[in-house]
Amino acid sequence: MFKPVFATAIVACSSTFIPSVIATEIEHISIYANRTATPQQQLLASVTILERDDIVARQAGDLPNLLAQLVGINLSRDGGRGQNASVYIRGGNTGHSLVLIDGVRLGSATLGYKTLSMLPLELIERIEVIRGPRAAFYGADALSGIIAITTRRSNGVEMNANTGSYGQVGADVSVSHAVDDLTLRATVGLSRADGFNVQPDLDADKDGYQQKFAKLAADYHTDFGLWQLQGDISSGRYQFDTAWSDEDQSDTLNRSYLLGWQHQVGQWQHQLQLSRSLDADTTFGPNSRSPFITERDEFNYQALTPLSDAFTVLAGVNWYQEQVGQSATPYEQTSRINRALFTGINYQQHGVQLEAAARRDVFDKYGGENTWQLAAGYHFTEQWLVRASRATAFKIPSFNALYYPGFANPDLKPEQSLADELAVRYNTAQLQLELNWFSRDITNLIQGIEQAENVTLAKISGIELSIAKQWQQFNSEISYAWLDTENSTTGNKLERRPENTLNWRGSYMATNWSAFVTADYQSSTYQGAFASVANVPSFTVWGLGGSYQLNTNLVLRSAVNNLLDKQYQTSAGYATAGVNFTLSLSYSL
Repeated sequence: MFKPVFATAIVACSSTFIPSVIATEIEHISIYANRTATPQQQLLASVTILERDDIVARQAGDLPNLLAQLVGINLSRDGGRGQNASVYIRGGNTGHSLVLIDGVRLGSATLGYKTLSMLPLELIERIEVIRGPRAAFYGADALSGIIAITTRRSNGVEMNANTGSYGQVGADVSVSHAVDDLTLRATVGLSRADGFNVQPDLDADKDGYQQKFAKLAADYHTDFGLWQLQGDISSGRYQFDTAWSDEDQSDTLNRSYLLGWQHQVGQWQHQLQLSRSLDADTTFGPNSRSPFITERDEFNYQALTPLSDAFTVLAGVNWYQEQVGQSATPYEQTSRINRALFTGINYQQHGVQLEAAARRDVFDKYGGENTWQLAAGYHFTEQWLVRASRATAFKIPSFNALYYPGFANPDLKPEQSLADELAVRYNTAQLQLELNWFSRDITNLIQGIEQAENVTLAKISGIELSIAKQWQQFNSEISYAWLDTENSTTGNKLERRPENTLNWRGSYMATNWSAFVTADYQSSTYQGAFASVANVPSFTVWGLGGSYQLNTNLVLRSAVNNLLDKQYQTSAGYATAGVNFTLSLSYSL
């Protein structure tokens, strides 16, 4: 149950750390919540946006650790950087979060989701996390939310080098050059770490990783619109511990290619995108290799136009084909195609906002799914907004769930959900506050150890509270999430979803230096009937960091993570990093 006293204490604590002040408000624009650029204050959805400066300032070790600092997101790690990390948005499975990179749907068709551990932060310009279903706009997989990533779009020259505990070293370079209407951009980098032993009771070796990554992009402005061409590649190797086989290393390769076009003709805004992506993971050991390679080709087109001063309408088409290019064992089916139509309408006038969207997806060899969402909001004043929404979403089973020998269940039904949300938001230059309540029923939830099966019903509900306040150079951000989950078939909680999560970050910004302190709390977490322990204990982890502007072009940054050397776990049996540090130097021109 939710503890009102605990929530009251959080609010009081936040007010204590930061008195009321005057500050400069930074307007964030959401690109993905409604498939069109919308000021964050006008959204009828729960969205967190991190720009490049925010990402760098937080000095997170990798993308999963960065996401775990945000409200409504929980992280379960099987070790450290490079090892498997499960990200849960509002209690949904990892596969219930759609990952978009530059608008391209990415992920393994065999697993049914995108792994984030080996996605380098150095390639990321912007992150937009949308909490709550968005299937009416994006189709399958967006049951609990969307993680939308924009890759680097540097201006000029930027070079970074870093080192840290457990043998961590890395370096990257980003450059851009403009000639008339043509802009060229490139980013290249590498990183590695010796790591630490992620399962001390199983294997005495260290489990590290190594990685290389690159991006090349071109933007060309013409009388017929903006044309964009880019390619991204990331390859590497990570080590892990397992009791299931002698395979304890894995080679990864991720590639994506994108051709995009944007053009405005009169009141009509057109966007078109063609993409191809590859996700490859090959585990190996002394005696065997197990490759899994999947590919996806995708086409997106959408058009947006105002019908009046109050109404705007959006419509589009989406087509993609995903296929298993190579696998350790043969699959009965190796490809499938999805075709979809979607539309949305938005009304805004006299403080009233209304939004509706609908989508039809048709998968060959599987069937069709309809999704919709409705939302309404009212601005009592310029600062206060109350809103309510209801939405459906679905996820079709992955290739593993349907066709992997020994685990497959060809009779699986799609996971389907119905979600409700109520929220109130207050926004000024001095204070941002948001309180959300959400509830979601998931039918046919896919789980299983020996064979995939549909759970009759899973219930998820929760409350999110986030407060950000500034006073001169001081800033404090605090967020609390309460989560209640239940597998209605067994009566147990869903695995690895903590009931209470609290994140606090306090910072100070001076003329040429800055400093921050963080505290992250997670309550005791149920690990499942087959885990080595039923529950892992609660924990609080502290962090400390700062930066110093050496001159106009050079910035030195450092951070200490797990400051008190807390021994804790987020996944039963897997160790986490002890006290550790990072040190980085950035040059920009």
